[in-house]
Amino acid sequence: MKTYRADITILPKDGVLDIQGKAVEKTLAAHGYDAVLEVRVGKFIRVAVEAADEADAGLKVRTVAEDLLVNDLVESYTFAVEERP
Repeated sequence: MKTYRADITILPKDGVLDIQGKAVEKTLAAHGYDAVLEVRVGKFIRVAVEAADEADAGLKVRTVAEDLLVNDLVESYTFAVEERP
């Protein structure tokens, strides 16, 4: 078994009101950052998993994300897996 690191990014789905994101947008605009058009606030989670290979690690991460970390009604997620040295 090898150890893999996975970085999981969870964001509100498009069309879901992101109250935190809107608050950050307003604050940035108030401070003169007019070039920032949209802000989405989410979660970043890093996990380490033991797996036979990268594909197995990805399957384990997907299972954990879908079972416990992501509310699929209002959130979407992406992740990247890499072997730890």
